[in-house]
Amino acid sequence: MSSLTDCILIVGCTTVLSIAGLYVVRKRFSRQQLEACHEVGGFLLSVVGTLYAILVGLIVVNSQGKVDAASQMAVSEANMLSNIYHLSNTFKQPTRAHIHKHIYDYAIAVTNQDWSRVEEGMEKEATIPAYQALWHDVTQYVPHEENESQCYATMLNDIQELSRARKYRMVAARGGLSSVLWSVLVAGGAMIVLFTYFFFIESFIAQAIMTMFVAVFLSLNVYLIFICQNPYRAELGVKESGFGFSFTPNWFKDKDPQAPAQAKGETEPKPEVETKQ
Repeated sequence: MSSLTDCILIVGCTTVLSIAGLYVVRKRFSRQQLEACHEVGGFLLSVVGTLYAILVGLIVVNSQGKVDAASQMAVSEANMLSNIYHLSNTFKQPTRAHIHKHIYDYAIAVTNQDWSRVEEGMEKEATIPAYQALWHDVTQYVPHEENESQCYATMLNDIQELSRARKYRMVAARGGLSSVLWSVLVAGGAMIVLFTYFFFIESFIAQAIMTMFVAVFLSLNVYLIFICQNPYRAELGVKESGFGFSFTPNWFKDKDPQAPAQAKGETEPKPEVETKQ
């Protein structure tokens, strides 16, 4: 479902139920009974509201931290692909061409398939073949020169960082809030709304509006936590951090992987022929 649909369902249903509950309470209890609860109810409402605010604050901070971590991992995954591509330019052929092809295949799969699925809270690992082939070619390569050895050591670190970022993307979308925390969160919000019923205002419309404001504010917090449980939802913009409009797989596409060391289009100079005088 879209974020707008989720918002309408969570906020709308909560608001309607809160107004319906207020109407039932006003019909069931008399004015004198409700006014008798004002003094004690006010203190209890402040205690419950404070405890609930602490709980919601901690969960919101944790959820936002999850989104920030996902953004950082997306940036790291994209950057490591670029680093590995450029470091492999020091390798000999055909290993260099193979690494470039694996990175290009990885970039195509992650942008066209993997990210589209994790945004929906699902799993799709189309990058597995390219990822495994990249590891195989790099670990099987033996550097021959000092420059290659230095770049090779750096590349191994970059591939490990790529693995950590990829692993995070695989599991973060499925690690939502536990059912126990959800139960406490919903029950706490419901109790605060119920406490508002034990106050009496002469105008039912005025009290209904105030109760509606409380219900909307509480349900918006629940909606925020619900959205952030999957940090890869499109509206949170995590993909744009690493694989958005500024990223294109064509960066890693070799125009002619089998081309010799000379630039494409250049011709080997012909040897000069000595002429006899």
